[in-house]
Amino acid sequence: MKRITSLLLPAATALLLTACSSSEDYLPPVYKCDCGTLVLDGDSMEVLGAEFVYLQQADSLFSRRYFVTADARTEDESDEHGVSLILDVPNVQQGAIFYPADGVFNQVDETNFNVNFDTTQTFRITNGVASVLAAPLTGGEESVTLDFLIRRELDGELVGFERTLKGNFKLDIN
Repeated sequence: MKRITSLLLPAATALLLTACSSSEDYLPPVYKCDCGTLVLDGDSMEVLGAEFVYLQQADSLFSRRYFVTADARTEDESDEHGVSLILDVPNVQQGAIFYPADGVFNQVDETNFNVNFDTTQTFRITNGVASVLAAPLTGGEESVTLDFLIRRELDGELVGFERTLKGNFKLDIN
């Protein structure tokens, strides 16, 4: 009996020491793809991520819906501030796609938690072009350059003045 008690004491001590150990605070992962830059009204923003899905249409192998996010936070802002872009391209082999185009979806969102009201604003492309250097059919890097005029959309209506959105991003197509 003394032998079992003498074995339990070191085991209990080891269990208590491991249970009371401290670990580092959780830090969320930083997303940074080094894959481009967006410029909104002259302010440059680093692209954090660029992804795509194929559109469900006749030429779906050559169509894309791009999802791009960029960090718009300035040095004097403490909370999140970002810009996201959703851009449909019916056929990447066209090279240049002019917007707006019938049946082609596009949306730009600016989310800024440094302001007390209206933290998310939605914009539509009113004029512009996206130039796509398509990846080979076997896969590889695809490059997109854009030059747009955008206007805020509020309750389905365009309001306010036009803003400029320019830039480029690249992504891998597998």
